[in-house]
Amino acid sequence: MDPLVLQQETPSIQQFTEAAISIFALVNPIGNLPVFASLTEDVPVAERRAVFRLAASTALGVIVAMALAGQVLVEMVFHLTLDEFAFAGGLVLVVVGIRRIVSDSPGPRPAMTHADSRITLAVSPIALPLLVGPGSIANVMLITQHFGRLYAVLACLAGFSGVFLVLHFSGRLYRLMGRVGTLAVGRVMQIFIVAFGVKFCFRSLVSIFQTSGIGR
Repeated sequence: MDPLVLQQETPSIQQFTEAAISIFALVNPIGNLPVFASLTEDVPVAERRAVFRLAASTALGVIVAMALAGQVLVEMVFHLTLDEFAFAGGLVLVVVGIRRIVSDSPGPRPAMTHADSRITLAVSPIALPLLVGPGSIANVMLITQHFGRLYAVLACLAGFSGVFLVLHFSGRLYRLMGRVGTLAVGRVMQIFIVAFGVKFCFRSLVSIFQTSGIGR
């Protein structure tokens, strides 16, 4: 019997909501609005939306692929236990959240003169790593560990429905909230990311202690 099945929990609506929110928080489209505005300021509105749709679709494809195949990579390729990966993943969430709270460096804006360059921009850096990075990948693999692949995929779809909406209306949202507002919301989202990371670390440590018999 697959040991993953033994570790999976029966999810509740609240847990599903938390999982979807954690994915949305780590992708953090609102906090990245100033970066997106800088990267696409020379792109017409219609083409900008096409770039964002492609970026969001690419990011969703990557995150779903990791939900479906990430555990195989962990166990069969890298020969790690799920608890070891869960603890490392939790640390990644904490580090990613703290780094984004204390830094704001969107980086240089690439030239936007050809359609190919706009496709490249959508894939990198917008989809990878601005939308999907180590933190979001670790997060979805942890969700898969606890609740199963189907649950994780559904949580990804729910979380990214919000991402698609934010990117579609990114221009209006940025004008409405302004740079200060988007940065403030982004920082709040990062605090939740740090909290999710701490939660995963504690859960993995408890599981390790119970498995090893420490404290009995």
